[in-house]
Formats: sequence, structure tokens, C-alpha cells
Amino acid sequence: MCTAELIGDYYRGCQHFVGLYYTGERTDCNSPKCGVSAAHRHTAPNCPCPKQDQDERKVRNMFQVSCDACRAAAFERLSSGRG
Repeated sequence: MCTAELIGDYYRGCQHFVGLYYTGERTDCNSPKCGVSAAHRHTAPNCPCPKQDQDERKVRNMFQVSCDACRAAAFERLSSGRG
């Protein structure tokens, strides 16, 4: 699989990686069975080869807490249980 570099934050509290932006750096796998590779050989429009890059995650910041989505979900669970 070809890869695209994705920069993001890692939250150790919930083990989530939150992607922020792609750098534009791309690694070609040179596989004839990869739809986005320069070495791809099929020309049919219904080719079954995967046509998406795989993310190569790079951690920019590491936080010891849960991500915003997990904290919001936990708050929602707590507040709905009281009412």
C-alpha cells in the first residue's frame, strides 16, 4: 500500500490518534496491485485494486488525557444519568 504522511495528536487516556493535516509526503509502494501506485498495471475502470493511500501517522503532541470526543461522550453519559 502507498502511504501518505498524516500529522496529528495522540491521546493516551483513550488511545486515540486525532489526525490534523496531511504533509503532502507520499511513499509509493511500487506494487502493480495498488491502484494509486505508479506501477499499477490495470486500466479497466472496475479494477478491484485498492485506490486509497494508507495513513502513515506521525505524532506531533502526546497528551495524557482523553480526546475531546471521548471527554464529551463521558460528560454526556454522566449528565444523562442524573436526569
